[in-house]
Amino acid sequence: MRDIFGHHKQDFNEIRRLCLICHGLDLTTSSLSLPTSRLVMSESVEDTLHNLVSSNLLSLVIAIRVNLYQNVIDQPNLELPASSWLYYDAKLIEKPATLKQVCDKIIHADSFSKTVPPSGLFDPEYKIAVQFKGVEFKKHWTLNVVIERFVEDILSLLDSIEQSMPNKNLKRDC
Repeated sequence: MRDIFGHHKQDFNEIRRLCLICHGLDLTTSSLSLPTSRLVMSESVEDTLHNLVSSNLLSLVIAIRVNLYQNVIDQPNLELPASSWLYYDAKLIEKPATLKQVCDKIIHADSFSKTVPPSGLFDPEYKIAVQFKGVEFKKHWTLNVVIERFVEDILSLLDSIEQSMPNKNLKRDC
């Protein structure tokens, strides 16, 4: 007998695929929320969009987390100041979140939401963060992530890892 599987496999191209899907979904949620959108989102469309964002974002951060655990991505403490901020509700001091924190908080969040501001209140050039909330050791926390920028951070990170190790084939069975 032989085993056909060894360990979890989430190669960089799979992470890239999930990044691009999440990037597109984030842009979709923003564009469908604009007053110029011709679509008034029904409850069914909102539910479908919620499921798509939730399942693909969870798949992405689990894939990243597997690579962190396997040390393929060896920067768990990489801060993401352009895309992700974390604070504990008792202190209300927002700090850039690390890559591992973003993955862990998204996985363990009790809730997540993307608030759509009323027309004219917000400059469309600004990016709206998705807000994740949860509790860790009886401390309530809030993680704000601009998904579009987060996935751009991840795509850049993967490229830099591959460029720094030209002799290693990181598309291997990770």
